Amino acid sequence: MESDILPFPYVLAEGPEGLNEVLHSLLEQAQKDHTFATTGHYIVYQLGDQKSLIKVDFNHSPFQFWYYDLLGRPITRVVKETIAQFLWEKGGEKERFYQEFQGS
Repeated sequence: MESDILPFPYVLAEGPEGLNEVLHSLLEQAQKDHTFATTGHYIVYQLGDQKSLIKVDFNHSPFQFWYYDLLGRPITRVVKETIAQFLWEKGGEKERFYQEFQGS
């Protein structure tokens, strides 16, 4: 779902469910293609009148995210929770937590 509002490729994600689907899809592609994994990927997140640009980099552990709201507003709770849940499930945070917990 690419459009022409930005001068570089991006994927459109509508709402938290759409963001979750896009993140899982990008991760799946990154796991299959090393070249794909080594580049940053852009997501335009849209919910109502909110439009934000999210960049994700799968080349680091934990995955790195950058967030920029196109109207300059802070990141919303829903976006934070969606990214946090993704990192917990797919980004190795659950395993890292249990390793630290068992080591205490």
